[in-house]
Amino acid sequence: QRVILFAFLIIVLLLIGVLFLAARLVRNRGRANDALQQQKEQMQVLSDQLKEATNAKIAFFTNVSHDLRTPMNAIIGFTSLAITHSDKPEILNNYLQKIMISSNHLLSLINDVLDMSRIESGKVTIKEVECSLPTLMHDLRSILQSDIKAKNFNFYIDTVDVDHENIFCDKLRLNQILLNLLGNSMKFTPPGGTVGVKVVEENTAPEGYADFKFIVFDTGIGMSEKFMEKIFKPFSREENSTVSGIQGTGLGLAITKNIVSMMGGSIDVKSEKNKGSEFTVSLRLHTSNSQKKI
Repeated sequence: QRVILFAFLIIVLLLIGVLFLAARLVRNRGRANDALQQQKEQMQVLSDQLKEATNAKIAFFTNVSHDLRTPMNAIIGFTSLAITHSDKPEILNNYLQKIMISSNHLLSLINDVLDMSRIESGKVTIKEVECSLPTLMHDLRSILQSDIKAKNFNFYIDTVDVDHENIFCDKLRLNQILLNLLGNSMKFTPPGGTVGVKVVEENTAPEGYADFKFIVFDTGIGMSEKFMEKIFKPFSREENSTVSGIQGTGLGLAITKNIVSMMGGSIDVKSEKNKGSEFTVSLRLHTSNSQKKI
């Protein structure tokens, strides 16, 4: 009986061992399947991202080739006309002005491509200098004045909520951020619409710093929710923007976001179709010890 009992115990133990091994194998297989599924999902995500990036670049080259060709054709056409009217100063001057406008547009497109290339290669650095916010806003108005008049915009600059007017920042880059955003607003706002920038200083920064919000707003055509999800990705443009005659490389906002990030800030957007858009750039900047607005 003892032998039978002992054998029975051994059989039970063996059965328990087999069940344990089987359970472990099942569990390991389940983990392997989960890991394989997770790997497949990751590969699918990478594949989708690669496909999206490839499609974006194809769209970019299609758009930019169209946009580069447009001012080039204008330059060549008006140059030919200028040559044939070289003896008529008034007509010649008109053609030369149009050549200058097309040349500036062509240069801005090339600059966008070069800026994005420099940012992606890490060759853009931030250089802080002391500057005056009121002066910077005044310079913005001066630069944009001709476009404001040409499209009869209601243009506003509001710095009422600013206490520290003198700050330390990369003036060139801050200017570039605001010009990109305001330029976009003007591009997508019909004549007679409203475009502006409001600067707000918040009381959330430690001593020696100030938190600013630069809010660029317009009453333009707005954007779809779908497009806003990818608005800051390189080469992104709203569908049919080229067909509608609105030119651009799709790099301006990607460049803007990169510069804002390099300055330690953030950028957000709110928009509604046919009602307008609002971009908010949040930056913490060094303040000057020499002044505080009273």
